[in-house]
Amino acid sequence: MTHELKILPQYYQAVIDGRKTFELREDDRGYKEGDNIHFREWTGRYTGRETIRHIPYILRDCPEYGLKQGYCILALEAVKQ
Repeated sequence: MTHELKILPQYYQAVIDGRKTFELREDDRGYKEGDNIHFREWTGRYTGRETIRHIPYILRDCPEYGLKQGYCILALEAVKQ
């Protein structure tokens, strides 16, 4: 499954540069390991820049480490061609 998400320019560029290899999101879309995220850069409107990342791992259910209930951290990696 591919999830389409808006992303702000500073975070989009960090994903493109490979510096941002995770995404913190509300866990409201049924994310599963093996899914993809289609990021579309958003500045109040779509800029036309977009990329797809694969989700190899999801961190959930660990409030003892500060992850708020109902949120998850998605690991991101470039889609293998």
